[in-house]
Amino acid sequence: MTVVDDATSLNGGAIDVRARIAWILRMARVTAHVDDNRMRTVAAAIGTSPARLSRAETGQLRDGSLVDGYERVLGLEEGSLRAPIDVLARTFPWVSPGDARPGPPISTVIELSELTGRLDSVDDVTGGEWLRWARAISVRGNVALPEALAQRTIDRLVDELARSCGHGYPTRYEALAKVRCSDYGFLVLRAARREVARPHAQGLGDLLSAVGEAVTPDAVQWCLELLRADRPYVATCGALALENMAEISPRGAFWPDVVPHLIEAYDASEPGSAQEEWIAHLIRLAPAATWTGTHHTPARPLPPVPDVEGFERHRTNRHWAQCAAIADDVTRTVGVGEQPMLARLLFDIGFGHWESRAVTAYFLLGAVPALAHPVWDRLGELVEAEPDQRLRHRMARRVHGALTGRIVAPALEWLDSPDPVLRGAGLQVVGSSGGLLPLDVVRRALADPDTARAATYAIGMSGHPALPDIAADEDLTESVRGSARWWIERGPRVAV
Repeated sequence: MTVVDDATSLNGGAIDVRARIAWILRMARVTAHVDDNRMRTVAAAIGTSPARLSRAETGQLRDGSLVDGYERVLGLEEGSLRAPIDVLARTFPWVSPGDARPGPPISTVIELSELTGRLDSVDDVTGGEWLRWARAISVRGNVALPEALAQRTIDRLVDELARSCGHGYPTRYEALAKVRCSDYGFLVLRAARREVARPHAQGLGDLLSAVGEAVTPDAVQWCLELLRADRPYVATCGALALENMAEISPRGAFWPDVVPHLIEAYDASEPGSAQEEWIAHLIRLAPAATWTGTHHTPARPLPPVPDVEGFERHRTNRHWAQCAAIADDVTRTVGVGEQPMLARLLFDIGFGHWESRAVTAYFLLGAVPALAHPVWDRLGELVEAEPDQRLRHRMARRVHGALTGRIVAPALEWLDSPDPVLRGAGLQVVGSSGGLLPLDVVRRALADPDTARAATYAIGMSGHPALPDIAADEDLTESVRGSARWWIERGPRVAV
């Protein structure tokens, strides 16, 4: 069997999207819980040839209809493979293959009307249904849906995305991203402005990332303004949107007009603040050519970066060696043979500079639970062992950010960590898994400004029975009580 790997530089300007798509399809097939996952059998069940599957699993073909077939035949959730692959390809358009057969979206008035009616009702819906709807209305020229109904439906999608986890997370993200890139995209921006204006809104990071899927002047200007927001969380979300815009733009086209504004925002930021950290992150992402001949430079040095050991694929590189060892252990246990791609995805998630690469990597990994579950447990152990605090904090944030929907070891141990960032990550991991935290742990975390936001997220996602009491407790801050009210109004996590 051909070994599929992304051999691009760990610190290079591009990744191998073809190889990543091919690898995730192969891993989905060989780890599927079906009677016979051999290529010939799966191809026959899909209704295609083994040769076409082979081309897809070796990076020679991107075929959306085939991906849908994998989901159907392998018993996977609708959109669980399609969404991560489509997110990856859209995030890195300049190195992504075109979709040879994206598959027909909903094409009848009756079917689209029925699905829109479900999404506009109180019925529970799945991420796969959201993705199906978004594919239909995002077809260029499909503008028959009335604006008020479209806005109401998009608002519900925004609300559910903020509370999603597991397979329900990438499917809803991809659905919102498709809408943002459509003729209805302005409604996504409108919804985002409204949510950011609410002081207790949750889950804004993914919403702002979706806004960043389309580089429009109004969105760029707004996100630059968010970098100066008093709320550190909002500034972070604005930075995530801008990074996404830079990634999807033609090489070098985004940065020249943006960098002067970044420098102004950086100079105005408070040293040591989250605003300074995230603006500096964006400044570092700007390619070297952006700075050639410019007189715009920050008035003070940028803060230190997380101390990554190096970017060589060599056992002497401690961070790469850790990723390779985890990948070897996991693939041997699962029985899928040597898979160097897994080590690469782990490195991007744990140690890579780019949020865009980390997010698309953990979306892909999440599509194969047989590998993802043990990998996340081991990555959680790496967090604890990492001596560099900045890197440890970034890794912990990404462990939570993957929103796996299950407890990641050793998240429960982090609840008692002296490090408030690890405590916060532990709270969020447990809450997004549906776990009910002991009330004394909740109360202690709510009383600590460093963990209060993480605690309200945790109890909100899990639908903690203490939410009404916390919302009414006058001894708690308005920020905590308001966040609790937000969760009571919207409900707990959405995992499907």
